[in-house]
Amino acid sequence: MKHLKLEKTTNTDILKNIYNDLNEQFPPEELKGYEEIKKLIKNNRYELYLAKENDEIIGYTIIARLESIIWLDYIAALKKFQGLGYGSKILKQLKEINDKNNGCLLEVEKPNHTEQNTIRRINFYKKLGAKKLEINYLYPTKTGGLPMDLYYIPYKVNSTPTITEIKIIIKNLFALLHSNIPELDKIYNTICGK
Repeated sequence: MKHLKLEKTTNTDILKNIYNDLNEQFPPEELKGYEEIKKLIKNNRYELYLAKENDEIIGYTIIARLESIIWLDYIAALKKFQGLGYGSKILKQLKEINDKNNGCLLEVEKPNHTEQNTIRRINFYKKLGAKKLEINYLYPTKTGGLPMDLYYIPYKVNSTPTITEIKIIIKNLFALLHSNIPELDKIYNTICGK
């Protein structure tokens, strides 16, 4: 592997290709619609980074910025590059270009021992220092909330947010990324209480 770099883009033609890959790699209930992602990028609520090696796209990540935290919404190596260590290189590059941030929050599927991909993803994040946070998180969907786990990858020593801080981050995140979800307040109250 040569040097991998992350390159921020708002190119909608590239986004179409990335979205096709998202459709193949992520469960439909965890995926926002193409127009929604496009709008979030256009309104500077999302940042799309292409992971490139010698100008070839290897993978991508889509993030949001909240206070001193990065919210990692999607990360993937393209199918033909999976299993070659690119996922961890993408996360390391993300940390390098965001070294002023305290860390990275991400939603991860609940462990499902009949679905090996979920266990593989959880182990991948844990190997990179991710710790599961003790909060009953729900990913907002138009039909309610999808139970998921919330993980944190610290970029700085002793930077793990408190439960109170996590609740504030979730509230801000919901306003930033999920304002189109009906009954969003109900989902938030289920997670954080009234």
